[in-house]
Amino acid sequence: MKIRKDFLSLAVPDISETERREVMEALDSGWISVGPKVREFERQFAEYHKVKHAIAMSSCTTALFIAAKVLGIGKGDYVIVPTITWQSTANIVEQLDATPLFCDVSRDTLNIIPEEAESYIRKFGKKIKAIIPVHHSGLPADIDKFDQISSKHGIPVIYDAAHAVFSSYDNKMIGQFGIMSAFSFYATKNLTTGDGGMITTNDDDLAELCRIWSYHGLPKDSWKRYSSESASPHVQCIVPGYKFNLTDMQAGLGIAQLKRKDDLLSKRNFLVEYYNEILADTDWIDRPVFKTEKGKYGNHVYVIKIKDEDVDRDKFMTEMRKLNIGTNLHFYPVHLNLYYREKYPDAVLPNADFLKDRILTIPLCTKYSKEDLKYVADSMSYIYENRLAHKTILV
Repeated sequence: MKIRKDFLSLAVPDISETERREVMEALDSGWISVGPKVREFERQFAEYHKVKHAIAMSSCTTALFIAAKVLGIGKGDYVIVPTITWQSTANIVEQLDATPLFCDVSRDTLNIIPEEAESYIRKFGKKIKAIIPVHHSGLPADIDKFDQISSKHGIPVIYDAAHAVFSSYDNKMIGQFGIMSAFSFYATKNLTTGDGGMITTNDDDLAELCRIWSYHGLPKDSWKRYSSESASPHVQCIVPGYKFNLTDMQAGLGIAQLKRKDDLLSKRNFLVEYYNEILADTDWIDRPVFKTEKGKYGNHVYVIKIKDEDVDRDKFMTEMRKLNIGTNLHFYPVHLNLYYREKYPDAVLPNADFLKDRILTIPLCTKYSKEDLKYVADSMSYIYENRLAHKTILV
């Protein structure tokens, strides 16, 4: 097989002249930290998701942390999280001195199983202070069931929407659901600000608390203190807050990406459909689930599952790299990470255990072409047909 010359990364950011102009405006304006572009980005994002409030953050991790913090989660509390997720979903619970309860996920969708959450509630009752479902790859979790659980037991739901900026459920944008949702704008996400995040909520009090706790515990941020909006420079912290703000330079990127959202989304949908087409007859893998009855636009990453048990997934990834293709895992079960495995050794999650050596993420981003994706599919077939990643060696 002829190997391509340039390395095909898992994903690269899609930056155009629109983004460059917005960033240069921020640089030229004198506002390069929290300023008018941050507020405009928040306004536009809230409008896009049809919510009252959007609070820009330095990352989705800090967004999740602040969301849990303002709900009062702390020592002695339990929080339900899925195990197939980035470590942040559980880490923020530990950082607040609470206990994560790891739920198994569906083998098909990779999303948290609601019935497992209910099982924990029956066991721990009022000790459980929140549930944090993840919309894996942007595919919405079963929001109807989690809404029912939340209403029945009075447990707030924070949605980890790191992958789901373009996702919707029951024809409503995903940021409208739960008490709060947390988004990621990391470099490889569907909408990027280089790094960054956002909290969405319709709760006025929680929105104000999120702003205060994310910016030194001050009731006014720097834009209000230094601009013409300020009534007094004498602002004192009212809680021992953090420094988790987004900057105007990053917000400029976000504003530009929102302008291009329709094109970015349509290109991703096109590429996902193309992958689905060219991999349709690849019977040794399962293709990802991208739509459910109510949820759609789960198109952040393309996660396949290797069905042939004689294929060594890690070896397969090594062979792909030899062909100049980057791959990744979304995600290794968090409860099996060293820290959590040692602290919570009794967690037994069979679906996650089944998936951990089978899931594999292949390249997908709006900068790639059909030819790029065809090269990925051809390379996968080449490795498989030549048994380059098989455990059994035939002689």
